[in-house]
Amino acid sequence: MTTDFFNQLQAACELAGRNSWIEPATEDSPVPQMHVLAHVDAQGRNYLVRLLADLEPQAEGAPALRTRMVDMALILPFPVAVRALPDTTRLLNAINLGGLIGAFALSEVDAVVLLHHTWHAPLAEIDAGHALALLDLLVYHATDAAPMIEQVASGAGGFDDIATAVQTRLREAGVTL
Repeated sequence: MTTDFFNQLQAACELAGRNSWIEPATEDSPVPQMHVLAHVDAQGRNYLVRLLADLEPQAEGAPALRTRMVDMALILPFPVAVRALPDTTRLLNAINLGGLIGAFALSEVDAVVLLHHTWHAPLAEIDAGHALALLDLLVYHATDAAPMIEQVASGAGGFDDIATAVQTRLREAGVTL
């Protein structure tokens, strides 16, 4: 079932002009994965989404589930400087409070930021069109926030600088908090 879903999603990606590939389950990696090249920024950096789908039938005798899980993760294409880890974490927490979809996380081990979303969908809604729409939202949210995150992650600006700039923009737009 996972392979069927990934094949359908790959066909939808192809129609949408997105490159994608499927990595079948292996002995070393028992969960099949799909990767979608979702965006290339102005500097030529790739925004890649990794999908894992829990779409296998339940074991015999287990209660039937009415939902399945599709895990999506997009790694932002820039590193986080060690000195910027605390401010980057603060910024990600602030963005997550008003986030559009998913949650940003910081992997200190890999020094990267990722946007993670888990789609718990009724079986009837597990279709490629819906997944492609979620991918679009994920990419929009990531690319919208990426310039701010990169500024802090690189050490070019701190959390307080970004927070002040955002508050100023909101005030100018007539938004009060």
